[in-house]
Amino acid sequence: MGTSRLSVVIPTRNRATDLRECLTAIVAQLDFEQDEVLVADDSSTDETAAVLSDFPQVTRISVPGNGSGSSTARNAALREAEGPLVLFIDDDIVGTEGLASKHIMFHNQFPLVEDAVGGPVLWDPRKRITRHMRWLETGGPLFAFDTIVDHGDVSAEHFCTANVSVKRELLSRVAGPFDEHLRRFTDVELGSRLEAVGMRLQHDPSAEVWHLRSDTPATTAERMREVGRASVALERVAPQLVPPHAPMSPLRRFKAALATVLSPMAEIAPRFLAERIWGSRAAWAFCVGRCEAQLEQDS
Repeated sequence: MGTSRLSVVIPTRNRATDLRECLTAIVAQLDFEQDEVLVADDSSTDETAAVLSDFPQVTRISVPGNGSGSSTARNAALREAEGPLVLFIDDDIVGTEGLASKHIMFHNQFPLVEDAVGGPVLWDPRKRITRHMRWLETGGPLFAFDTIVDHGDVSAEHFCTANVSVKRELLSRVAGPFDEHLRRFTDVELGSRLEAVGMRLQHDPSAEVWHLRSDTPATTAERMREVGRASVALERVAPQLVPPHAPMSPLRRFKAALATVLSPMAEIAPRFLAERIWGSRAAWAFCVGRCEAQLEQDS
């Protein structure tokens, strides 16, 4: 492929502080005679416009609608992208040194349209990382990069748009490419369709990014409730991608209630007990969200 132009696509909404840090890191890595950064602003009402004004080399894309979602934002940016390579990152992501060059070098080494690469999304080491956050990273309901066995042959379930690059031509093989009806599972759903048209995903452990957010058992439960709700919409388009889940039962309700009470003590509990506490609470929250969405769908 030779020297390649890279289009970095970043959707954003009301995360001005994180966006500034995200852009500061990625802009410093690019040659803007060849590369571009497109930020798709999904009707932000905070200081996002002021942040973008401090990065004149960045292209701002106004997303139609109000809070249309990250899929709509990414699609809007892709319509304006000019590079043959597309690197997806999120607005609360900091790319570590050399991230952009590692993605470009991969595509120079693997020039076929079907070749794609992702990298790990890790907690920001500059912040306090709790045992709960470590569990989310290794065994909990987060990215599960630790389960990758063969870095040269990775399942589409690890297609994570916080840190993945593909050829734009491959994206053109599928509709959308992002499904704008989905608010979650958008990356794994797209990854499965790209895999169906030939994508070969690899994983580069050295192409790290840092996630600026922190998580607690309460925020994890809140997110898992939304994930559960979103799984009902996912089931309509890709039922094979819905995460395995057990049915609601009085016993599981009791365990989840007990886990909620015990959550503050889990950080100092033995590991096996802490993980059961966090897992029970997160699994119940998923079921609650799924049940809520199903009831709304049936009403």
